[in-house]
Amino acid sequence: MDLLWSRIYDLIIKTIACGEHYVIAAMKKNNMFRLNCFEVFGFDILVDSDLKPWVIEVNLSPSLATDAPLDMVIKTNLLTDTFNMCGIRRFDRRKESLNKMKTRTKQGAFVGGPAAQQTG
Repeated sequence: MDLLWSRIYDLIIKTIACGEHYVIAAMKKNNMFRLNCFEVFGFDILVDSDLKPWVIEVNLSPSLATDAPLDMVIKTNLLTDTFNMCGIRRFDRRKESLNKMKTRTKQGAFVGGPAAQQTG
């Protein structure tokens, strides 16, 4: 099974390498920087009786609709991995509100708080 996955990874890397020139040209045309954009590709791969993988097609922006429970599990993990690779973290509204309150309290002490009024 490890050999099969190794072959699939190799096939995906080679497929992406074949299209890299076109992606870079499109990024330059649209004035995009290499690290501020990403795309999710959907690979359809056929495995023959000799366990050799073949690329059937590569989908740009594949559908993330979930028609079955297995779809939901697979696509949730896909999105989680994608967001983690991009550095997007879960937003904690409560923690963010506390940080804002702390910042405002610190700024109030320096700008218009009691300490500033005594010295003025």
